[in-house]
Amino acid sequence: MMILKRASFLGLLLCLLAGCGGDAGDSTVQIWGARGALPGLFGSPRAIGYNRGFIYIIDRTGRVQKFNEQGDYVLDWKLAHPEKGTPTGIGFDAEGNVWIPDTHVAHILKYSTEGELLFSFGEYGEEAGRFIYPTDVDFNAEGDLFITEYGQKSRVQVFHPDGTYIRGWGEFGTGPEEFDRPMSILFGPGGLIYIADSVNHRIKVYEESGTMVRILGKEGSGPGEFLYPYDLAFDDEGRLLVCEWGNHRIQLIDVMGKSLGVWGGLGDAPGRFAEPWGVAWGAGRVFVADTKNHRIQSAPVNKVFPQ
Repeated sequence: MMILKRASFLGLLLCLLAGCGGDAGDSTVQIWGARGALPGLFGSPRAIGYNRGFIYIIDRTGRVQKFNEQGDYVLDWKLAHPEKGTPTGIGFDAEGNVWIPDTHVAHILKYSTEGELLFSFGEYGEEAGRFIYPTDVDFNAEGDLFITEYGQKSRVQVFHPDGTYIRGWGEFGTGPEEFDRPMSILFGPGGLIYIADSVNHRIKVYEESGTMVRILGKEGSGPGEFLYPYDLAFDDEGRLLVCEWGNHRIQLIDVMGKSLGVWGGLGDAPGRFAEPWGVAWGAGRVFVADTKNHRIQSAPVNKVFPQ
């Protein structure tokens, strides 16, 4: 309890110093944490996900921290090998379990919501059913895992929940059917799959079978353009939130790629970001892993993207 009380005090102090809750221009922005290794603080947060009223965040210290929607620290657990590198994505199955592709360990980890390791699978390798650098995971209606990966193979692989390989698609490259560091995968409206093909600066849309439907965007900083899209999240209206590491912003688009607004830009003031890695949506709010600023920013979707 002493650690939690100390963390809460430090978090409040840092929040006051940083202007937590927004600035005169936008009082709707909430800021959680600052740089540090105590509970409620962050060392370059980069994976973020919303699940049943809680937000889970992984930073470069190798911790998974769990918060409620108001940003109150709940608990945390440590990953086994943070010295090798830390995960870039996080997903949740229909039962609410937490799945983490441990990117630099080539392993897929399944945890309870309390941080108990329930299951793991995966081996390093280029062969089908193995991984080089797995980045993200999402699930179809049957509970199968769809996992993005980069390295010698930039691809999507599909597995049963017990880790049995089913199929896969994709190769490294810049062509329409190729990927260069796919960082995020997400099922969207109509059962289509959306993949952030980050170094190709685009979002690719697929049927569950692996048949490509369309490509959204191109390299740039204008509306409907992307610069290193690292993470994706859908809001309750079926609009896609795109976290752009290179443009230091969150862009809202429709499923055909039309820009509906942007939030952010480079900086450390509330509502500004520095190399953000992750975005999540829940309870009408957008949550951003503001990586280089070592904090989380949160705001109502309809406030930062007024329609």
